[in-house]
Amino acid sequence: MKEQIKQDVQKILADYEPGEPGKTAVLLRTLWLSFAPKSIDVIKVELREKQETVGIPVPVLKQIGKEIAKPASKQVADYLPLTQLLWDEYGREGRVVTLIPLGKMELKKPHTIVPLLKEMCTTCITWEDADRMAMDAFEPIVRKEPETWLPEAEEWLNHENKWVKRAGITVIGRLPMKQPIYTQRCINNIERLLFDEDVDVKKANSFAIRLCARGGIAPVRVFLAQHVPPTDPRATWVLCDAIRSMAKQFLPEFTPLLPNYEQWLADPNLSSKDRRSVESAIKKLQLGKI
Repeated sequence: MKEQIKQDVQKILADYEPGEPGKTAVLLRTLWLSFAPKSIDVIKVELREKQETVGIPVPVLKQIGKEIAKPASKQVADYLPLTQLLWDEYGREGRVVTLIPLGKMELKKPHTIVPLLKEMCTTCITWEDADRMAMDAFEPIVRKEPETWLPEAEEWLNHENKWVKRAGITVIGRLPMKQPIYTQRCINNIERLLFDEDVDVKKANSFAIRLCARGGIAPVRVFLAQHVPPTDPRATWVLCDAIRSMAKQFLPEFTPLLPNYEQWLADPNLSSKDRRSVESAIKKLQLGKI
């Protein structure tokens, strides 16, 4: 499959003209539509209706993107029209494809591409758009040059758009996996969004907490201990889901937090919904002791 995609994309790009990206975009769409789609029930129907969403497998789309990235990383200005067109007008599949070359282009021209990514992120429609924006396009430069670009990711957390915040916190949460020395700084940034009310931001925040644990258990445990019980019920779901979804191998490291969650459960002012969340976290911590 990879070799055939390589040949097909190279053939398509042989006639690419920066002034007429639409011709190339149509041919790329024809290529990815030649593959059988899979179910994408994880994306809500109402969101799928807002952009073309076929369900072409991600490995196929990313392979197409990787082939585009080869010339695009060398000719950044020439490929900007194509990458932006694929993002703007070619639906879910176009977005998955174009983020791969954008990530490579970013490494060559970060001061050009990073602001563009931020602008594009405001037009995300689904969590998949935002998460792939984070991991495939924005993360490469933050991981390569954290001292220079982590402050930019932190700035994304101040944005009014929820998808920009989600992408920013996803990049920040993933950094400690490769750069453990940034674990505490990343936890401090997660704390900034602890009381955010948006569901998609909450899910990203829980995800980021769990990823930071891969960089260092102690800072994450201290963070949770400081916030359980929380001063604001808006943090309830995140603080419970972070435990409920914690990697199994790390769970025993968090069992010292059991009294914190039990104390929280004793609060008579807990809503029934929040009580169920706390109970689920307690059950998971109890399993960590076995």
